[in-house]
Amino acid sequence: MPIRPTRTPTGSEVDTARPAYSSAVRSNQARATRRTIVAVAGELFVEHGYAATTIDAVAARAGVGRKTVFSSVGGKGALLKLAWDWTIAGDDEPIPMSERPAVQAMLAERDPGRLVRMWVDMLLDVGSRAAPLGAVVLAAADVDAEARALTEMIRRESLAGATAFVTHLAGGGGLRADVSIERGADACWALVNSLLLHLLVATRGWSLQEYGEWLVQVASTMLLEPAGPARSRPALDIRTVHEQTRERYQASVDGRVAGHLSYQLTERLVLFTHTEVDPGFDERGVADALVRRALDDLRADGTRRVVPLCHFVAWWIGRHPDYASLVYDAAAN
Repeated sequence: MPIRPTRTPTGSEVDTARPAYSSAVRSNQARATRRTIVAVAGELFVEHGYAATTIDAVAARAGVGRKTVFSSVGGKGALLKLAWDWTIAGDDEPIPMSERPAVQAMLAERDPGRLVRMWVDMLLDVGSRAAPLGAVVLAAADVDAEARALTEMIRRESLAGATAFVTHLAGGGGLRADVSIERGADACWALVNSLLLHLLVATRGWSLQEYGEWLVQVASTMLLEPAGPARSRPALDIRTVHEQTRERYQASVDGRVAGHLSYQLTERLVLFTHTEVDPGFDERGVADALVRRALDDLRADGTRRVVPLCHFVAWWIGRHPDYASLVYDAAAN
């Protein structure tokens, strides 16, 4: 049907065929602008410090007007807080830290030694991003009320996170008997400090791997029961089989089922849904063997991509970036 113009009361024609802007498009554009402004603000804060960074400088580098900075985000205090929040999370998705894969994998973990290492891995991931901006926030707290309030909020949230970790460790029987949850949380809270990473890595020249191993040693000594006399633990002979009819990989040791990795198939994807290791085999490489076997098979097949719904699989791929190319990228597809 042809589109006809309508007439105003004065008789002039109005073109009703002009398409309205999609609210989704406007929302995406606004989010992209906001993301750019916050990213630029974070860069300038690190480069020049909080006090020396102006709204005009943020607007100029972001390629927007001064008014857009205020309407999209707010003043300098709001820019600093949002830059910190997104730096901690690693993105601007509205997903709480407690619901992100690294934390969910820790909540599903039972072995105390593995749990401490996973916690340290998360600290390194967050700390390597947050240390530069953390130094800015701390310096700004001496001269700016909003930065001071942000510093206090960071300390409260860090202590709450450390307390949740130690509480989870204690709930599984992993916390040593002579350490209270409060004392353990205080020790972990101190280790979370991004300035510690800056001092040892940036100033003293430690590698991130060396820093991580040191954190594991310190946290394990503080939180876990002392190891008994050293006993040799022979490497397990782990056998993995692909049970296609049951949509899972199964691991066995000396004929005994040691664990399994379940999945679901679609035409283009493999959704890994659950990894389970039987008691007695924790921290002995069973889960690692299952995930590695499954991903190696997928790589050899080359027809499907991975969706790691299982938090352990997501964490494992994060620890082995050479497998990251197998993960399905929803944004790219």
